[in-house]
Amino acid sequence: MSELAARQGYRLVFTVFTGAGPFVTALAVARHVEDYAAEAVVVPGFEHADAVRQFVTDLAVLITPMRSYPRGHRWIGADRPWERPGDG
Repeated sequence: MSELAARQGYRLVFTVFTGAGPFVTALAVARHVEDYAAEAVVVPGFEHADAVRQFVTDLAVLITPMRSYPRGHRWIGADRPWERPGDG
């Protein structure tokens, strides 16, 4: 994980392991991003962030072994009802 972060220009500061569902995982990510003023979240594979990917990129860069997703990345088909066109 440290090497993956370093390849993207970041330094790994803290590691979080969770076997919890998406809601608890999102809370843990939010807490640690804020506590450490993190600019990026590094995961060993996309599947580790899939359920919370939108939440992560709302706060920080998401770094996976295959690619990085910038902060503010817009996910195609993301469930964000407040961004969908109105009914009328």
